[in-house]
Amino acid sequence: MKHLLPIAASCLLAGGAIGYIAGNNGTSEEEVETESVSRKAVSSGSSRSVSKSGSSAGSGSSGQQKPQTYAEVSATPGQTARLQALVELYSGLSSEEFVKEAEKLDGLPFNERILSAYILFASWAETSPYEAFDHANTKMGRTGMFVRPTILQSWASTDPKAASQYYESNKSEFAMMGMMGGGRGGSSGAGTVAGEWAKQDPEGALAWAKTLEGRDGADASMKVISQIAATDPERASSLTSGLAGDALAKANNSIASEWAKKDWSSTESFIEGLPADQQGNALGAAVESLASENPQLAATKALEIPEGNARDEAIESVAESMARENPAEAAEWIVENGSEKAQSEAMRDVMGSWVSVDASAAKAFAVEQPEGELRDSAVSSFVLSDTKGNPQENIQLAETITNERSRGWAIGATTMRWMTQDREAATEYIQNSETINEGMKNRILNGGR
Repeated sequence: MKHLLPIAASCLLAGGAIGYIAGNNGTSEEEVETESVSRKAVSSGSSRSVSKSGSSAGSGSSGQQKPQTYAEVSATPGQTARLQALVELYSGLSSEEFVKEAEKLDGLPFNERILSAYILFASWAETSPYEAFDHANTKMGRTGMFVRPTILQSWASTDPKAASQYYESNKSEFAMMGMMGGGRGGSSGAGTVAGEWAKQDPEGALAWAKTLEGRDGADASMKVISQIAATDPERASSLTSGLAGDALAKANNSIASEWAKKDWSSTESFIEGLPADQQGNALGAAVESLASENPQLAATKALEIPEGNARDEAIESVAESMARENPAEAAEWIVENGSEKAQSEAMRDVMGSWVSVDASAAKAFAVEQPEGELRDSAVSSFVLSDTKGNPQENIQLAETITNERSRGWAIGATTMRWMTQDREAATEYIQNSETINEGMKNRILNGGR
């Protein structure tokens, strides 16, 4: 059971939880994304089971009895204690009890269903992974695709070899992994298994990864080598023989990224020894890591990366790190050095940091930018971040955003805040607004529902 807390957390961070919400409630990606910004998470038919320890996590440490119902968990004071209680609730259940608990998920409050689902299925996978997959495949419909990655990861954390065999026999069940909100951090099923396997037996995990082809082979190899590189990048660099194409490129990027956290000089030497067509992306990965440790050096090195996605992503990382110390400097650096895409993306993080320390200066910067994508991004990010500002003034500013989608969400989010301060005035504005669509108007007037 000790594996459940980190697995649940990683699933939430990877975006799977958002997918579970969207799958069950029909919430659009735009709504979830905007809500997140404004608030600143061996056959499929088999019933075989794998026997594991059913002892509850942390039992005996607090002297309290294991909770018997979700109501008891919900009433537990403290978020950390509540999370521990949730793990204990779902530990040591029988097959029938797991099924009953899974059927109760839809009855939980919207914001509590997510973590409960991932803790439950992670726990189920540690004791009876085949039964957990059976339930996800036959009882959950479309939402089953959002919990299968959790089952696979939890199983791999205890028995990676068995999990790898199931994955290879049932690849179609995991076809959507890495595409459900994961972005650049998304991982395929093979990568998930390999990553867990590498924590226990990196050599065995790498041997398995090298038997795979295509994206599976690339993701699995990258995960294993990344795990090794986290503690010994020099050793990781010696394990890439036999890899080629995308698998080799991803592995080298991972090594560069990890090495940059420890020794920049050695990182540069490693990158210089790579094939010419891989050096730019490897340098980009390294600069992204360097940014958190030394943003000033990273800012210089980012400009050595050839123009393209690797450079844009490095600039975004550098700007985010710079903004923690001096958001005004970060904003000016973006304007001077970033492509239009990098400027737009980086401005979101910079503006969020800037508003928290000097909202007036942040607003002035956003307003003075020439019309275009950068200004839209700066104004939209300011309005969404300025939760303490005057909502009427921010709505007027949001109305100057040229991108229709960004304008609508910025106005909508600000109007929701206005409703909590002056419902009558906000309602009048909403009803007469020509920039908010009818669907958004109804959601705002009904408290976001």
